[in-house]
Amino acid sequence: MKNPTIYEIANHAGVSIASVSRVLNNLPGVSAATGRRILESARELGYVPNGAARGLAQGTHRVIGLVFRDLDDQTSESGHETLLYSDEVIRGAERAARAAGYAVMIVATHHSTGRDLLMSVAGKVDGLVVLARSVSESDLKVLALHGPVALLAVGHGVKGVDDVAADNEGGSAAVTTHLAVHHGYTDIAFLSGPLASPDSRARFAGHRQAMEAVGLTRPERPTLVGDFTEESGARAIRELLQRPTPLPQAIVSANDQMAVGALTALSKAGLSVPNDVALTGFDDIQLASYLSPGLTTVRQPMRQLGAECVRLVIDRLAHPRVRSTEVVLPTQLIVRGTCGCRSQLAGGLEVPPAGSLPARGGAAGGPMSRPGEPAQEWRHAA
Repeated sequence: MKNPTIYEIANHAGVSIASVSRVLNNLPGVSAATGRRILESARELGYVPNGAARGLAQGTHRVIGLVFRDLDDQTSESGHETLLYSDEVIRGAERAARAAGYAVMIVATHHSTGRDLLMSVAGKVDGLVVLARSVSESDLKVLALHGPVALLAVGHGVKGVDDVAADNEGGSAAVTTHLAVHHGYTDIAFLSGPLASPDSRARFAGHRQAMEAVGLTRPERPTLVGDFTEESGARAIRELLQRPTPLPQAIVSANDQMAVGALTALSKAGLSVPNDVALTGFDDIQLASYLSPGLTTVRQPMRQLGAECVRLVIDRLAHPRVRSTEVVLPTQLIVRGTCGCRSQLAGGLEVPPAGSLPARGGAAGGPMSRPGEPAQEWRHAA
């Protein structure tokens, strides 16, 4: 079926061609009643907007590119691990873009491949949302010359690129403090993601800060290193069990997916969580609340992260600026069963991260509190 022209829509609605053009391109100058009549005529005639033509006329594509790194796992039957974190970020970005009248073009980079595709996409979109480690710093600088770029990471220092991140340090410090102060664990291991990852570095920094603040030895390097996938978490546990050193009392994992793999490997080795070793994660993916016991973790606003990146790109399109904007969204500690909290609390509790870390020596089993302040109230998680 042939797409009706604006002439046919104007004739059907009994208005001028100029009025139809203004309404279909979201321009002012047409009354609300006339606008409704034009849109109704367009619907009745089966009009579909030509995005390419509109982009040429307006100097815009109404498309935002979303770039993430595809983590390939050859041991998985499907060829790759489920990227639950990326899925949630993409969903948030897509919904925010759609609400603002933009489409989303998704590009998955894979190791060193995909650069030509990425540069090609940059010329077909109005701006880019880039997840951490998806693009090299040199390529990021080139992309920023094509249009607005919002990076889901902080600390890159590329001029004109906006940053969005969760409070990785604060969240990691909160879960480590909970293990040390509430449960009294003194031997706490850290399972890191890739050492080059900004998220990994920030979460390990928060862990180190908390260990030192509660009077425990601050580690110089992570105990174990994975790559954010379930398999790498399981592999790290198998490696840990082969070491001659005793099993730690608790393991802080840098994300939930590695914690899921760790939980599976510990179970296969005949070890119980949390009786033999406590375990925590980071992200609060949906699976975390369905595990048995439920996974104690740090909730970060994954969909909001994607939405905030889109907002910054659209804002920069409307108001070009030289200086970069950095946005850090808060995290929450979600307490369930894997940390050792009693079973009736396994459904989940929200413990707002303290503004300052408490000194070690609080009552075992009691809620965390800041020095000189009453214990914070715990609330059931929604």
